[in-house]
Amino acid sequence: MQDTLEGEDLAPAGDPRRSPSDTPSGSRWPLVVLGAVVLFNLVVLRAEPQPVLNLNDSTIHGSMLAWANTRIEDGHLPLDGWYPDVSLGSSRFHHYQSLPHVLGGALAVLTGPERALTWTLYLGLALWPIVVYAGGRLMGWNPWVCAFAGALSPLIVSEPQLGYEWGSYAWRGYGTWAQLWGMWLLPLAWGTSWRAVSQGRSYAIAALVLALTIAAHLLTGYLALLSLGVFALVKWSDLLRRVGRAAVVGLGGILVASWVVVPLVVDRVWTVNDEFSRGKIYYDSFGARRILGWLFTGQVFDRNRAPVVTILVFAGLAVALWRFGRHERARALVGLSLLSLVLFFGRPTLGDVLHLLPGSGDLFLRRFVFGVHLAGLYLAGIGAVRLGQLGLGLISRVGWLKARPALVWAVGVAAAIVFVSSAFVERGSWAARGGQWIHEQAAVDATEGADFGALVDIGLERGPGRFFAGMRSSAMKDTIGQVPLYAALVNQHVESVGFTRPTWSLSSPIEYRFSSFNPAHYELFAIRYVIDEVADGPPVQAERIAERGRFALWELDTGYVEVVDVLPPIVADRTNLGLQTAEWFRSDLPARHANPGIAFEGHDAPPATVDPDELPDTPPGVVTSETVELGDGRARATVSAERPSLVMLKTSFDPRWRVTVDGRVVEPQMIAPSFVGASVPAGDHVVTFEYEPFPRYDVLLLIGGLTLVGLWAVPRILRARTVPPSGGDETTGA
Repeated sequence: MQDTLEGEDLAPAGDPRRSPSDTPSGSRWPLVVLGAVVLFNLVVLRAEPQPVLNLNDSTIHGSMLAWANTRIEDGHLPLDGWYPDVSLGSSRFHHYQSLPHVLGGALAVLTGPERALTWTLYLGLALWPIVVYAGGRLMGWNPWVCAFAGALSPLIVSEPQLGYEWGSYAWRGYGTWAQLWGMWLLPLAWGTSWRAVSQGRSYAIAALVLALTIAAHLLTGYLALLSLGVFALVKWSDLLRRVGRAAVVGLGGILVASWVVVPLVVDRVWTVNDEFSRGKIYYDSFGARRILGWLFTGQVFDRNRAPVVTILVFAGLAVALWRFGRHERARALVGLSLLSLVLFFGRPTLGDVLHLLPGSGDLFLRRFVFGVHLAGLYLAGIGAVRLGQLGLGLISRVGWLKARPALVWAVGVAAAIVFVSSAFVERGSWAARGGQWIHEQAAVDATEGADFGALVDIGLERGPGRFFAGMRSSAMKDTIGQVPLYAALVNQHVESVGFTRPTWSLSSPIEYRFSSFNPAHYELFAIRYVIDEVADGPPVQAERIAERGRFALWELDTGYVEVVDVLPPIVADRTNLGLQTAEWFRSDLPARHANPGIAFEGHDAPPATVDPDELPDTPPGVVTSETVELGDGRARATVSAERPSLVMLKTSFDPRWRVTVDGRVVEPQMIAPSFVGASVPAGDHVVTFEYEPFPRYDVLLLIGGLTLVGLWAVPRILRARTVPPSGGDETTGA
C-alpha cells in the first residue's frame, strides 16, 4: 500500500476510496477545491479594498507606506529617514520590518497610498490559501493534503488572537499588515528551507525567501530561522550534513537580509523596551497551562464555534505521530508544531531558558501563535485526507453503494461539506458584518471625515506643528464613525500626538504620560493644533481658528525648538526611560524650561547648567526663528541665549542626528524627556539638526547580492568537479 504522508493515497486501485488525483484527469481536483475557497474569500471580503479611515494598526502602516511613497517620489531611497508622524518621531524604517512599506510605497506611485494598503490587504487575505498549498507542495506533501490545508486556512479564529486569522488583519480587526506579508512568506520559507536542508537543493532560493521573510516581518523571520534547526534534527543519521546545510541557508538568509539586520543590531540600544509592554502578555505570552487549555477546548483554532479545524488538527497529529518513526516529513511537521507551541507558551513557562535565544528580550512571544496555526493547517490537511479515506471506506461498505463508486464520492463530498459548512457560514457572517461597518464608515468619512480633513488642511497651511485630538490611552474618545480622532489624524499623514505605541520610539513611554490638562505638556510636545468638538474645546488656552461641522480647530503658541536650562542628569536605559523621567514630567520644571540631561545606556549626558535649588525665574533664552521640516529630517533655528543652556529639538533622540552650532559640528545630546539637543554658551547662535540615514546600504545590498550569486554558483561548481564528463579527454574536456 502507498502512504498518504509520502504524497499518495492508501486505497488500492479500483477502490472508491482512491483519490481523484489517481485518475488521468484527477490532478485538477485539489486545485478545484482550492479555487472554490479562494473564490469564497474574494466574495465575502470584497468590502476590504474600499479606502476608509483606519481605526487599528493599519493606521500606522498606512502612514509609513505614505511616507515611503513620498520619499520615492522625491527621489530618495526609502530604506531609512526620519519618520515624524507618530511618537514624536523616530528613525523607524531601520528599527522595524520596513520592506512591506517600501514595496507598498513603490506600488503607491501607481495606485496612491490608500489603495496600495487596502488592495494588498484584501488580496493577501483572499489568496493566501494558494501560498499554503504551494508551501506544502514544496515540502513534498500530497496535493490533497495541501489543498485541504489551504481550504481550511480562512477558518482559523482563535482566543489568543493575532495569529493567521482574518481578525489579525481586516479593517474591523487588528490591522497587523506587516504580519500579513510574513504570513505569505512563512509557508514558502518552510518549503524552500526544507528542500535545501533535506535534499541539498536550491540554497540560493531558500536563502532569498528566508531573507524576504526576515525583512518583511522580523518575528516570522525569527521563527523561520529557528525552524532550520528542526529540519536538521529530524534525521539523526544525516545530522552533520543537515546541520551544515541549515547553517548555509541560515547564514545566507541573514547576509541577504543584512540591509535590515545590520542597522537593527547596530542601533538596538536605541530601540525602546518599556514598562507598558514588558512583563505583560504582549511580550511574555500566556503560559503553557492557559494555552493548552485553549488548545484542547478548541479555542486556538475554533473560538466560540464547533471545533471543525481542531478535530482535523488532532486527527492529523495522530497520523503524524503514528508515522513519526518512518517519515521525516511527519517528524518535521510535529517539530514545527512543537517549536511554535513552546515559543507561544512564553516567559511564564520558559523563564530563564529564553536567555539562550538571541534578542529574546525583544520578542513578542504571544505572536508565535501564528506558527501553531500554520503547522496546524498542514496537520489538518493530513487529518482531512485520512478521515476522508476512512469515511469513504465506511460508505463503500454500505450494500447498495458498493457498485456505485460515483455515488460513494457524492455522499462523501456532501458529508465533508456539511462538516465544514458551519465554520464557513460563521466566517462569511463575520466578513459581512465587517463589510457593513466599512460601508457605514465610508458614509461618515464623506461628511464628518471631510470636515475633519478640512481642518487638518487649514492647520497645515498655517505652518508646521503637531496636531492633537485625544489620547489612545484615554477612557473617553471622540470618534468619526468608529475611528477615534487620534487615529484619524494619523490617517491624514500629519505629525500628531495621541496614537501611543509602546515600542515605537524612545519618546513612546513619556507620550503615554501626556496630560491634556497641562499647558506645559502641549508646549513640550510642540502641539500647535487641537481638533475637538465645537462645544468642548481644549482644556488649555488656545485660539479658535476654524469650524467645520461638529469640529473646531484651535491653535496654540508653540514651536519645535526651545532653549532650556540643563539640570543634573537622569540615568536611564531602554527599559526604564519613561519611569526615570516621569517625576520630572509631572512637576512644574517643564513649564520653567528646565530639563535634566539623560545619561542613556552609559552615554554621557549634557553638562548641567543650573542647580535645581537655584533655578532662575527667567527663561534661559528665546528662539527668534525656526524652520522645521521633520519629514525630511531637518530643522534650523536662530536662538538668543541669556546664559549657558541647551537648544532642544522636540523630537526623539537618535545618535544619527547631525547637529551644528554656528556651523561647527557638535555631538548630539540627549535631554529629558527623550529629545535631541546641543549645548550653547550665552549669546546668539544658529543651530541646525539633520538626520543622517544609516550609511552604506549599497554595501549591505551588494553583500546580499554576492551571497545569492555564491549560493547559486558554488554548489554547481562543486557538482561539476565531482561528476566526470560523459565523453572525450577528461584532461582537456575535448
